[in-house]
Amino acid sequence: MRLHRKFCLFVCAAGPMLAAEGPGWKDKSIPEWDQQDAKQILTDSPWVKDAKLEQVRNLSKFERRDGGNWVDGIGPTVGLEGFGFFGPSRAEIAILRAHQHPDLGTVAVRWESARTIRSAELTAGEADVPAWSGEYYAVAVYRIPVPTRWNIASELKRIAFLQSGKKKNLKPARVEIQRHDSGLDTVVYLFPRRFEISKKDRDIRFVAQIGRLFVSQFFFPAEMQFRGEPEL
Repeated sequence: MRLHRKFCLFVCAAGPMLAAEGPGWKDKSIPEWDQQDAKQILTDSPWVKDAKLEQVRNLSKFERRDGGNWVDGIGPTVGLEGFGFFGPSRAEIAILRAHQHPDLGTVAVRWESARTIRSAELTAGEADVPAWSGEYYAVAVYRIPVPTRWNIASELKRIAFLQSGKKKNLKPARVEIQRHDSGLDTVVYLFPRRFEISKKDRDIRFVAQIGRLFVSQFFFPAEMQFRGEPEL
């Protein structure tokens, strides 16, 4: 009996503390969110992911020629060191260095069309929030360098898609680029809602290539709900 009473006292005391550790925004209506709730949603919620950047393979000179940009996608070279002019040890180091892939860091990917995200952005007072019109699934990639070619939006549109199970890949209807003075831009992909995404879909994979950078990120519709309603 004493052991049972002690266990109850521990659980009762720990219960409020454990509850306080969960995200507070889940227990509030959207108008009740404060800036702390909004910032938490925009950094750690089912609609926001940190995607690891990868670099696509380097282009051959023929691919650079056909693409009209002779300097795009040139990989590092081994130089004279790689040919053994300064000894075998330096040649080995030069070859290894040429094949290394540096850590390119991460970028934030937001499911921008979710009401939870749009409301959190407004509550947090974020400036330069992406805007668009029409009914779309909108996915935004933040703080990423975007080439300045005149047709870059059309190029990005061709090499991005949403993927869900055995469904046909969904291509974006258009891509919008929001430029920033820092050189790290925001790219918004607008996908038509011609196939329904629901919590029955195990996952949705977003795939895009921006310049020589590759982004791939999974979202999970069963988690992307607020008060039992899907937010997509």
